[in-house]
Amino acid sequence: MRLVLLPLSLCLLLLCYGSDGARFHIDGKDLLVLQQQGTWEQMSIACRREGAHLLKIDSADLMHTLVYELKRNAFDNKNYWIGATEVGHESIFRWQDGTKVKMGTPFWGIHLGAQEPNGGNLETCVFMDKNNFMYWADALCTDICSAICEFPRREDQFCAK
Repeated sequence: MRLVLLPLSLCLLLLCYGSDGARFHIDGKDLLVLQQQGTWEQMSIACRREGAHLLKIDSADLMHTLVYELKRNAFDNKNYWIGATEVGHESIFRWQDGTKVKMGTPFWGIHLGAQEPNGGNLETCVFMDKNNFMYWADALCTDICSAICEFPRREDQFCAK
């Protein structure tokens, strides 16, 4: 295995392929798009095995660039778990770090005329919906999706090969 070090100033976006998925660097975040599928909990564990956690999308710019890159690299054909859930948070969606999830546009989609999230107490995990332009939707945590993982910030490197 060879480690590739690149200065952050040279790279606004970088895509690296590995056996477990594709790795992107977008808006200061080092991401891994996993191709395997599982429940929200299974994919959260899969991210942790990689040294990461399910992605936190905290800006419209990140959302836009991520969707663009997923589409450009033909990864927009799957649903992806992200790190938001309302499990244990009294009907408030939160990221895995405990911060509140932004609601409404430009993140959440519309399903059958109703603004997501619209699954009540049963649909408590969040995914990017391939059938709705990758806008977010709530779902049963036992549904099966791929996942996008986010690595902790590192100043010296962001893409290992």
